This record gives sequence, structure tokens and C-alpha cells, in this order.
Amino acid sequence: MSRPTVRLDRPYSHQISETQLLPFTIRLANGQDDIEKVCLQRAQAYGRHQPDLVTRLTLSKPEPEDLREDVLILMAESKDSGEVVGALRLQTNLNQPLRFETELALPERLRGKHLLEAGRMTVRNGPEGRMVLPALVKAAFEISHRVGIDYSLLIGRAPIDRMYHAMQFQDVFGGEKVVTSAQPGVPVTLFYMDITQADARWIAAACPLYGFMAETLHPDFDIDFERAERKFCVPLSVVDQPEFSESLS
Repeated sequence: MSRPTVRLDRPYSHQISETQLLPFTIRLANGQDDIEKVCLQRAQAYGRHQPDLVTRLTLSKPEPEDLREDVLILMAESKDSGEVVGALRLQTNLNQPLRFETELALPERLRGKHLLEAGRMTVRNGPEGRMVLPALVKAAFEISHRVGIDYSLLIGRAPIDRMYHAMQFQDVFGGEKVVTSAQPGVPVTLFYMDITQADARWIAAACPLYGFMAETLHPDFDIDFERAERKFCVPLSVVDQPEFSESLS
């Protein structure tokens, strides 16, 4: 897979018109303690609807993907309690194919492209978690744009899939459900978002979340885009070279 091209422009055609403070912050997980907190919240979230999956996959503990050098985890933390109220794992196909590429026959439009998997989306129930999901989607979209991703992919089971449809994610297989190793035995919809066309699609659909996504500044987003570039734009084989490591210091 070739190295993607960093995009430094804003991914939105509309300008910022307001500032909104959120009851939580959004940042990248940093270190083992953060990952373990995310996993505990993940187990609680999946446990509400899929307790058997929590047991089978041991979701209360880090999965191998959580610990990979080329993976980032977005986490939402409550300002009041400091607890994790949502999380999302991001990984690309720069170093190795995504699970969807090896487990499913993806359509031609997605083959040979720079893809990002947004996986293990979790959100705490209750008022505090109401805006967490769109905030995680916004952060993931802005990271995807910055690091040169062509398409972002995620899966959703019913009834959560309706939310992704409302956010203008498109169904890869036109209504056909699939089963992946992310949720063994559970029929899900595989969605994709065309990163370069997302802004136009939201505008054309008069998406209610467009103001939140494009026209609102969120100071509580603390995303290290340079770290994302190093993770998602530079192959591990290059990062491992001493001269490259020195250039990052």
C-alpha cells in the first residue's frame, strides 16, 4: 500500500460560526492505563446488548488490535468524573489489510484504496453520552481527512445502523447483512464514507448534524494530528529505521 498524502485544508466548505463546549473531552488514548480504561467502558457498553460477545471476546481486556503500533484509540472523558464515556478504535490498511478486506469481497470502488476502519464504537447511556457518538464520528472524520484516507468503514447492527444511515454513511452491500470477526455470529451492515465527498453529501441531504460537524468549533477536541500522521501515513517499515526515528525527535 502506497503512503497516503496529508491534507492540510479544512474538510468542510462552510465556515465556523459558533463555539460549543461539551460535557466531555475528546483525545487520543495514551499508554496502557488509557487503553485499559477504554476496555472497561467497552465491556460495559457491549454488555448491555451483547453480553455473550463480551465473554467470548474478553472485551474487558485489550484486544491485539488495541496494542498495535499503527492503531489509534479515540476516547471521550467526562469533565465531571473523568470517566470514559465513549471510545472508538482507528486503524488503516497502510501496513496490513483491514479485516473487511480479508473476510469480505469488497466492491471494486474500495479496492486498492486507503481505507480506515472505525471499530469498537462505544457510548455510555444517559444524557452525558448523548453527543458522544457524533463527536467521535467528527473526530474520526477529521483525522481521516488529515491523513489522506479515501474511505472510512464501520459496521453497525440493528437498530444502531439507523443512526449511521442518518449520518449519511452508505451501505457497502446495498442492504445485505454480513458477519465479521469483529462481532462473530452477529449480522451487521458494513458502511462506508467517502471522505472527499462527505461534505457535499451532508449538504445535499440537509443532514441535521452538519452544523455540529462543520460550523461549530469544539475546544474540547484535543486531537494530536501530527501523531495521527505518524501512525497512519508512515509505514512501520520506515518508522523502524533509525534515521527516521531520529528525525521525529
